Amino acid sequence: MNINQWGRSVYLGMMLLFLFGCATTQEEPELSTGEMYWPKPPEMPRYTWESVIHTAKDVERKNKEDLDAFNVIASVDDKQVFVKPVRIAAQGGRIFVTDTMARRIHVFDAVRRRFYQMGFRREGVVDKPLGIALDKKGMVYVADSKRKTVIVYDQLGMFIKWIGDDKILNNPVAVSVSADGSRIYVIDNGAAASSKHQMLIFNSDGQLVGSPIGQRGNEDGAFNFPTDICVGPDGRVYVLDAGNFRVQVFDRDGQFLYKWGRVGHGLGQLARPRAIAVDKDNLVYVLDGSFANLQIFDDKGQLLLPIGERSLKDGPGIFSSPSGVATDDTGRVYIVDQWLKKVEILRKLSPEEGKNILDGKKIPASPVNKKKE
Repeated sequence: MNINQWGRSVYLGMMLLFLFGCATTQEEPELSTGEMYWPKPPEMPRYTWESVIHTAKDVERKNKEDLDAFNVIASVDDKQVFVKPVRIAAQGGRIFVTDTMARRIHVFDAVRRRFYQMGFRREGVVDKPLGIALDKKGMVYVADSKRKTVIVYDQLGMFIKWIGDDKILNNPVAVSVSADGSRIYVIDNGAAASSKHQMLIFNSDGQLVGSPIGQRGNEDGAFNFPTDICVGPDGRVYVLDAGNFRVQVFDRDGQFLYKWGRVGHGLGQLARPRAIAVDKDNLVYVLDGSFANLQIFDDKGQLLLPIGERSLKDGPGIFSSPSGVATDDTGRVYIVDQWLKKVEILRKLSPEEGKNILDGKKIPASPVNKKKE
């Protein structure tokens, strides 16, 4: 089937069905994930395109009786939920997207096949939500640049607490958190005339740990309009220092370790870096707005693979204004595009799957939540 029949085929419906897990107890049949791979054969494929989310209906059931299919066929009646999506986080089948114009956090619960929103009730109301992160307990951390705080919710979207205030934070744009929730890392990029381009570390009680790290500059440990931050599986902290066109790496206490990256328009270089994520294998994903693609590096900055290309005409692997990237423990990569108003979902392939593709064999679908042995 031609994968370019974008959003109109039963194939896409089946793709989402197997991506999000079947509601019945029947054994899942093997299903090819299609023709979109990176890199393309005859090279060994490492990633495959799996699915896309444009509207709430892309994860919701048609009705209560229709337990085994999604209404993913695009129509004028589909409700477009994205206004200006910015950042993304994913865990346990839930996909969280911040939206600065909608003033909401959109939540696509793929396992339960439902859509809901957060950030509009009582103390937890957001004004300009940007960065978002999750800990292993499913707690949700949202950096709000207008409220000058990080708002913490439980996994159901109920407000828990604030971290930081306008006495400490000037323009919080990104947040990440250690797996156990004991360290919350916040990027504050101040303003054009401010020297407060820095990283702050808070403990689980919301207390500042030590002094803010860095100031505006290009020295090791200094920043120039940092845009994003993430914590790797080993506790190392990666800061996307966009104005310096580099990634800086710190230990869990904020001590500078090393850096990599340089400005340019070639492979492995950075032109307009916007977002960063690290997966369970310590691979680093850098989203670049100028290239309109995703570059995958090892943790030392060696380019492994670029994914995607620029176009205003939507399609798999096509981006126009990508703004956020996230990974989860299933090997999936989630990419937000502001202009095309979508979340694109890729999956990392195992070496065995890559070999099977080269051999012309079908590969089984992989559910979001792996069953425990």
